[in-house]
Amino acid sequence: MPFLELEGDPELADNPHELGAELTVGSGSQASWRLPGRDLAARHFRLVCAPTGGARVFPASTQNVVVLNGAQVPTQGSDLQSGDVIAAGSVRFIYLETADAARPAPAGEPVPAFLVNTTSRRGYQLRKRVVQIGREIGCSIVLRDPTVSRFHADIRSEGGEYVVYSMGAGGTRVNDEAVSAPRMLATGDRIAIGDTVFTFVRGTLPPGVAAAQFEDHSDDSFSRKRTQLATPTITKELGKYGSRRRARRGALPWLVGLGVVVVALLAYLAFVR
Repeated sequence: MPFLELEGDPELADNPHELGAELTVGSGSQASWRLPGRDLAARHFRLVCAPTGGARVFPASTQNVVVLNGAQVPTQGSDLQSGDVIAAGSVRFIYLETADAARPAPAGEPVPAFLVNTTSRRGYQLRKRVVQIGREIGCSIVLRDPTVSRFHADIRSEGGEYVVYSMGAGGTRVNDEAVSAPRMLATGDRIAIGDTVFTFVRGTLPPGVAAAQFEDHSDDSFSRKRTQLATPTITKELGKYGSRRRARRGALPWLVGLGVVVVALLAYLAFVR
């Protein structure tokens, strides 16, 4: 009978967890193995065991990132072997074909990760669990670019890896591919956000790149502007007629008010007579 073990918590009840036909792991009440406080989604991933032996792991949603032995699990799932490491949220699980099967060595110290702005040659170390990138003054990395949304993209630490989430109207691209679902980053990946391109690096900063702190701006006037998706073309002729229309619209309330006064005056005179 196979088991799923939560690494590093031997005192947890029902750990390792014996598998049936299917197991859903998450933090919510609908999960068959509920594990709150570990940065898991309500229903994060599923393990499906075949009647003839073997098992397969699936993300419970396209928005959930599951990492198997250092690689992102696709939506169609991945086969499991005894001793495989499944990472999700802030924890690691070990798939075991028997309760006394060999376990892999515990995870070592995490390798530092950086986002390098390829234009300014500045590198931001990803120390926080969530690094927000956008035009909003509260973002970790602020881009003064009208084509960038206020909250455009996140780089999140998940399963010991780093994942890009795209939320901006203008989209985010990794290695010239549009990001439609959370995507795990690998060393050398190029992330394009508006006119800015970042390179994801693990280990140490490349030569010639200066370490940078996350931005701390006091002027938020630019972040409050509407995101610019397209620039309209205005001709001189259109501008002339547009000005006339605005002038007419501005005079209209005065004409209506004058008409009301005239009608009221006529009614008063008729009543007095």
